[in-house]
Amino acid sequence: MLTVGVAEEFLLLGPDGAVVPSAPFVARQARDEDRIRPGFLAYQLVTDTAGCGSLDELRGELSRLRLQAADAARRAGVSLVSVGAPPFAAGPLGAVTDETRYRELAGWFPDAVVAGRGCTCQVRIEVTDRDQAVDVLARIRPWLPALLALTVNSPFADGLDTGWASYRYHLQRHWPTFRPPGAWDGADRYDSMVRSLIHSGAAPDESTVFFLARVPAGQPIVEVRVADACLTVEDSVIFAGIVRALVRSLITDARRNLTTTPVPTSVVDAHLNTAAHGEVRLRPDRLTPTMPAAHEAVVRLMRKIGPALSANGDVDDVYRGFKRLRQQGTGADRQRRARRRRKSTTDFVQFLAGSTAAGTAEG
Repeated sequence: MLTVGVAEEFLLLGPDGAVVPSAPFVARQARDEDRIRPGFLAYQLVTDTAGCGSLDELRGELSRLRLQAADAARRAGVSLVSVGAPPFAAGPLGAVTDETRYRELAGWFPDAVVAGRGCTCQVRIEVTDRDQAVDVLARIRPWLPALLALTVNSPFADGLDTGWASYRYHLQRHWPTFRPPGAWDGADRYDSMVRSLIHSGAAPDESTVFFLARVPAGQPIVEVRVADACLTVEDSVIFAGIVRALVRSLITDARRNLTTTPVPTSVVDAHLNTAAHGEVRLRPDRLTPTMPAAHEAVVRLMRKIGPALSANGDVDDVYRGFKRLRQQGTGADRQRRARRRRKSTTDFVQFLAGSTAAGTAEG
């Protein structure tokens, strides 16, 4: 059984929608430094689960950490919200957490503070070894647009609808290494590429090589970073279940010596852009030759992972969650509905905070 862990990034907002740079204080209030810590920007909080064997275990961990962090935030007079980017142009958007590593990162790259505003949901799957993990990276490339399409959750910025479903994706394209992984032959080649990126100045260190899927240093882990921060616990759980099933399916393909058709990075990028703009409907009437390729990829993804979902014991959870996504829409869809219904900024922030702490949100 492949274990699954999730790191979630959150924003701290005041009732007026302004970002509040109190993450270091909130993290101390939470009293769980191994699992809850400040992010790059001083209004970002990060939680990190242990590796879990089941989605029920993961759901419990995510719920506990969100409630613990939300309670600490409330005691600090702010709201914990799970969205991909700050929805309002208010507060100190450039406030960097006062830690040496973060100060150095901000100084290294002029657009770091802009790119760093994006919040993600990162799913980590532990595999047999790093060679296997790097092979999965090569095979996961064409599936990244579908994974993004399922998790778009940042339609607003500066108090306005941006026209994007994942404005976070637009922001994080400022990172020089924010791109799909390549098809490298083994962990040694992967590590060599990472070193060359650092040497060229594209990243200050290995932890800031922000491929959309990557292998952390010295660990046999596939870390998928393509997703926006998920609005609810259930959104995160279902996404993690889909990623785990996909990784298992790709490992099975490798063991059967199934080759993959190389997809040019330009094509993957184009499909990611389509997904980030929200042009991929999750409720198709039928497949047609003119259907956007990223949309077709969502349908193919759910078909592909069926056997792996059964092997993982995740069929009911994931299909129930996917049905809910088709009925209620993505996080971006639900945010837009909520914004239309809640005219005041305070009410909208309360909706985001309530959705973050609760299991589901309909908008």
